[in-house]
Amino acid sequence: MKKIIIIFSTIFAFTNPALAHHSNVGLFDTDVTIELEGTITAVSWRNPHGFIVFDVEDESGNIVQYSAETAAISVMRNRGITGDAIQVGDEVTVAGSPSSRGRNEILASNILLSSGYEFDFGTRSPYFPAGKAGNLVGYINDDEDDAFTQAAIANADGIFRTWSTIMNDRAAFPMFTGGYPLNEAGEAFLAQWDAADNELLQCGTKGTPLIMMTPFPIEFVQVGDTIEMRIEEYDSLRIIHMDPNAVAPEEHSLFGFSRGHWEGKTLVVETDHIKAGYFGPTGEGQSDQITVVERFMPAADFQRMDYSLTVTDPVYFTEPFELNKYFVWLPHMRVNPYECLEREY
Repeated sequence: MKKIIIIFSTIFAFTNPALAHHSNVGLFDTDVTIELEGTITAVSWRNPHGFIVFDVEDESGNIVQYSAETAAISVMRNRGITGDAIQVGDEVTVAGSPSSRGRNEILASNILLSSGYEFDFGTRSPYFPAGKAGNLVGYINDDEDDAFTQAAIANADGIFRTWSTIMNDRAAFPMFTGGYPLNEAGEAFLAQWDAADNELLQCGTKGTPLIMMTPFPIEFVQVGDTIEMRIEEYDSLRIIHMDPNAVAPEEHSLFGFSRGHWEGKTLVVETDHIKAGYFGPTGEGQSDQITVVERFMPAADFQRMDYSLTVTDPVYFTEPFELNKYFVWLPHMRVNPYECLEREY
């Protein structure tokens, strides 16, 4: 079968929220969708992204190697699959955003498999008309009779359970979407941002509050007079001190120093001593004077938890502002080891 390249402009940004949260902005042209037909030569499922390498025949008949960047292994795992549906030697058609740097790479959104079925990387939406009735491979069956699910239901206690994000709902993800009230210093910080050379492309670099953009599960666990917030992304651990007399350390850190208290069933968390760095995934900055107030507001039946984040940073922002999202309780979900591998650009 001849390999071809089809390129066409779109009238809207072709985005994949499961991929966008890892700071791909500026690396791929999301105003254009391309389709690449080729043969897979290598597959690597990893965090923060997976990769599929495949050979494409260009218009001159030459074989060109492309790399497709995919969703993280955590996204795959949370769908209950390991990626076995995609194998070396498969003839596939990949749809996604091309490189904005002239490289042979694509930010993959959907793949048409040789079986005729379609595989997506977080959109939960079929793309290829040729797919078998829009069937998407690999969504988890949240069977309530599963032993782990039954244990999770039995052990859930108020807010103390594992919470998940609905990635294809913009009200839930992403939360950091720009439009912040930047002052002159904030605009200057943003102007020096390099999409291809910033620390957010590396493992374990997202602190408070950006880590709360995560699409992966988080879990609240009571440990003595603290609450541990265990976040799958980067194996992050935030400690919330419930003792009002807890003393903050002198130094600033990635997650800062958090104090919590209850307002009914709502957990209110105030955090300071946060290390300066990036505030948003598109290069906005935060100073070491930043403070955040978070409110975790579960519904009466604890099936949903609304979340608000109020940010104050007099160095980079003209005024305090609020961001919002929500989580849901899916008993079959769990916080897994992240096992991040560094990537090279």
